[in-house]
Amino acid sequence: MRVGAAVVAMEVAALALATLSFGLVALVVGTPVLLATVLVLVGLWVSRRPLRRLQERRAAGFDEDGPERGGLMSGFFEVPTA
Repeated sequence: MRVGAAVVAMEVAALALATLSFGLVALVVGTPVLLATVLVLVGLWVSRRPLRRLQERRAAGFDEDGPERGGLMSGFFEVPTA
């Protein structure tokens, strides 16, 4: 999200500089480009939300101090205690 905010900030700065240099004509091209960038960033942010929730859920269920998670034959080769 920080990179997206930086991209939008640089675009706003470039649009302001172009407006000062070329006048209001620069807004005809710059404003749709800025809006398209914002829409793409919002679309990416919304599409990544389910993945973030899944990663948070998986991280919450993982206990580092607990027993190791077994594989296919988990518990098959257990050493008997005395």
